Amino acid sequence: MTAIAMDAEVFEDETAGPSGRSRLLRFLIGSAALCAAAAAVWAFFQMTGARPVARLLIEGELRRVSAAEIDAAVRPLLDARFVDVDLDAVHQAVQSLPWVARVRVEREWPATVRLRLWERMPAARWGTDGLLDGDAVIFAPQGREVPESLPELSGPEGSAPRVLATYRRLSARLDGSPFALLSLGEDARGDWTGTTRDGVVLRFGRDDPLTAVDVLLGPAAQALAARMDAVKYVDLRYTNGFSVGWRELPADAKRN
Repeated sequence: MTAIAMDAEVFEDETAGPSGRSRLLRFLIGSAALCAAAAAVWAFFQMTGARPVARLLIEGELRRVSAAEIDAAVRPLLDARFVDVDLDAVHQAVQSLPWVARVRVEREWPATVRLRLWERMPAARWGTDGLLDGDAVIFAPQGREVPESLPELSGPEGSAPRVLATYRRLSARLDGSPFALLSLGEDARGDWTGTTRDGVVLRFGRDDPLTAVDVLLGPAAQALAARMDAVKYVDLRYTNGFSVGWRELPADAKRN
């Protein structure tokens, strides 16, 4: 009890003296200043945040997404107090546009919503009316301009990453040869079929198409070099070797 009383007296003496009162005064002044600053900041954001959105700022290298298309997608979401704009909803609305790969949405005081966009880069056609970007994401171009030189890929649901990766590896090996690829597809049974730029069908079967490259660039290229324009298909579904289907000759060519 005596020890506790002494501690209390010492505390009282320290705070009661000039030095203790000075520290307490500085603490109270600092606290008041901090509260005043916080109140000023709160008042500023309340005042400015109550304004409507005054500006939509769109940034990025846009080739296939128009500013008008973006504005139409987000304008209904901006009809609110600046502070109440749902940035997640704005993000979702822009991200749903077919050519948008990624978007960043920010609130910029006092009344601007800033969008930063990255467009998809088409890597291939997919099926009848779809496209693949470089990450094998399928999207619909909705009639926008599509490069003519894109390869044509297809496959069952969920196969896009595998088909794109296989095409890239196979194309790298065959490019510059008579069997340079234009298209590659995998059917529901797992059979792979490709088409060259000259219209020759390559039947790979269910094995990895890469296993047929040595046959194509070796025996097939040598045997068919002089008659490549007459080749309809090359069947590579053999353990050793291949077979060839020939194009129908025109009637006048047969008479000759």
